Amino acid sequence: MQEIHKYIRIYTKYAIGAFKNFAEVEIEQINLKFGIKIAGKTGIPMLTEGSGEANFNIEVKCKFPTKITAK
Repeated sequence: MQEIHKYIRIYTKYAIGAFKNFAEVEIEQINLKFGIKIAGKTGIPMLTEGSGEANFNIEVKCKFPTKITAK
C-alpha cells in the first residue's frame, strides 16, 4: 500500500506542476481523481492469479483573460 501512496503523490505533484506556471489562463480549480482496483485469487500452490487496474482523471476549471483592445 505504501507503494501506491508513493505513486499517488508523484502523479499529484506532476499534475499540479503542469498548471502551476500556466500564464495563459487563470486556474481556479484542479480536481484529481484516482481509481485503483486490485484483485487476487489463490488456490492450489503455484496456481495463483492477480490483476490490477488504475485510472487517473484530471479536471481543470479555468478562466481565460478578457482581451484588452488598443485605443
